[in-house]
Amino acid sequence: MKAASIPGLGILAVALAATACGGASGGARPSVPQGAAPSSRASVASGCGRLHPQASTAVPLGAIRAGSTVALATQGGRTLAYAADEDDWAVHVVDVDARKELGQVPLDGRPSQLIFLPDGRLAVLLRDASRIAVMEPGERPEDLETRCTVVTAAEPVGLARTPDDATLLVTSGWGRVLAAFDAGKLTKSFEVSLPREPRAVVVSDDGAFAYVSHAVGARASRVTLADKTVIEIALREKDPQVESQRRALQSEIDSYEKKGKKAPPGFAEQIAELDKGGNPSCQGFALAKSVDPGGRILAPQVLVDNGDPKQRAQGYGNDENSTEVGDVAVIDASTGRPMTASLERPSENAGWGGDPRSAKDGECLLPRAATVDPSSGSLLVSCFGLDQVIAYDALAASPARAERRRWSVAAGPSGIAIDTAGNRALVWSQFDRALDIIDIGDGQLADDRGRPPSPAERIGMAPSARHSVPVAAALGRLLFHSVGDARIARDGRACASCHPEGRDDSLVWATPDGPRRSITLAGRVGGTAPYAWNGSESDLRAHLAATFDRLNGAGGLKSVELEALTAYVESLAPPPALAGPRDSQAQRGAELFASTDVGCSGCHSGAMATDNGHHDVKSKSDADRTGEFNTPSLHLVGGTGPYFHDGRYKSLHDLLVANKKDDMGHTSQLSPEDLEALEAYVRTL
Repeated sequence: MKAASIPGLGILAVALAATACGGASGGARPSVPQGAAPSSRASVASGCGRLHPQASTAVPLGAIRAGSTVALATQGGRTLAYAADEDDWAVHVVDVDARKELGQVPLDGRPSQLIFLPDGRLAVLLRDASRIAVMEPGERPEDLETRCTVVTAAEPVGLARTPDDATLLVTSGWGRVLAAFDAGKLTKSFEVSLPREPRAVVVSDDGAFAYVSHAVGARASRVTLADKTVIEIALREKDPQVESQRRALQSEIDSYEKKGKKAPPGFAEQIAELDKGGNPSCQGFALAKSVDPGGRILAPQVLVDNGDPKQRAQGYGNDENSTEVGDVAVIDASTGRPMTASLERPSENAGWGGDPRSAKDGECLLPRAATVDPSSGSLLVSCFGLDQVIAYDALAASPARAERRRWSVAAGPSGIAIDTAGNRALVWSQFDRALDIIDIGDGQLADDRGRPPSPAERIGMAPSARHSVPVAAALGRLLFHSVGDARIARDGRACASCHPEGRDDSLVWATPDGPRRSITLAGRVGGTAPYAWNGSESDLRAHLAATFDRLNGAGGLKSVELEALTAYVESLAPPPALAGPRDSQAQRGAELFASTDVGCSGCHSGAMATDNGHHDVKSKSDADRTGEFNTPSLHLVGGTGPYFHDGRYKSLHDLLVANKKDDMGHTSQLSPEDLEALEAYVRTL
């Protein structure tokens, strides 16, 4: 039973589970328990290579070359699952066939993804430590020895191996890069910059391209591994009528080219303008690759109707259509072009109705992991909030409209691995610290929704003294990701819909007060009251309750639930600090920022770079009720965007350059070099 399904019982269940698991202070680094093997501690070793014969240790299972929170191997005829537990700062080793946990290996950081290297070593990303831990299983699978740790850009979150198994690719969310490492020596080959919040990565069958999802920004990235070029792929919603106009224009261009003539430039400009249209998408945490020749890249996401920011709305977004709908974008791996049909909003969306959390056909609004079962050709997607794994037809023009089956799993399913020999999928669920085994059949899964699926078998993990989520935050996390809870939002969205991982969706929403850009919560709540762009609430709990009202929530949460949600929001850890001290340019920017002549620090002061006041910086739009806005914190501002309450500036550079009338500080007199220095400093805050 889900903890948030029945008020009272859910709270008790979470409290008991958290108590059993220790309940250390939220976010605190747990200590290695007494008796833990020194070799299991993450320490830099003399080299990354193997020490023991491969025949005596775990052998990677399957040909999946993408990372996840769970990886499979075999040893001595046993199937083993290795699960990355970010709450316990550990890797759990589970004997799948015996249905029991063999042991927990402590780490010196929060693991995000892991993957087996070709020679049997296990690469584990330590998200908060910005490192890769390379570990080697011993005679016993639960004896993982750290061979070395390797520095990455800030916040490594995604892993993949190239088809030749020579290169390990790593995405860094906060660092905004894709890095390539030699899979044997773990030396870095290259690093390329990417747009905001990169997450999952997969490689095309020919090894030429790496595809990267982005949690925000309605895009995927295609990286040509040979020349390191990056192309952004727009994954915005497609309108059939607009697409018809685009095809007609493209046909005209093709006609000119067949005649050996150059099409008038206006045609290409019109196509470019049409490509900018369409509602945005977000929640791009997962990617998978189909098994058909040539391959398709499958990108679970959510299409969003954020309304017209130029007009006021009754709530957040468009009041007439479903604000968010689940989707699976399909990208042609050979061309890098998205398939139009996969980006069209269905004419009828699943309604939540009645008790929305129990809806059997609820929308997957928080997709978090994906993989393809080669036997049935099904795309398996795990969904936070619903706590389900959904199977779609991976070869359909629009997989989201070709659902096959779904299974209920433990809370917070963050990773999936396929055991093809056993015709089963292993699902790691972080919130419940459990591994579910689901029967996916032997190729007979296709279009079989009429037959109830076999229930998942669940393996719970032993209590841990290293558990870092206190009781209140555990319940708050469930509520934060609660999809379909009508008390929070009438349209079924969760807090995490606008604040993925406690950050922001990069969108500007039409609201009753005017256009409002979502703000990052993680690491930016304490010391920043009052809340909201208009600074209407001085208390975080009151602000959350008011937000549910604007989302047309029915009745709101109970007092104890609201307290728990507040505790979770306050506990959200900030992204890891960007490496390196300030350079001379940033030092110059710091001097300018503090200067009374420039005046930035007059409003952006203190530890959180805000005076907690209201100011009119002449930014009122036609839809705004007022021209005075709360001074936003500049803490972590370099990793967010767009900027201002209405998102009018795409970058910090655009914002600083546009301040020609000195409505916000006195920067108009600064040289281009000083503006660059000021921007460099602000990015370090």
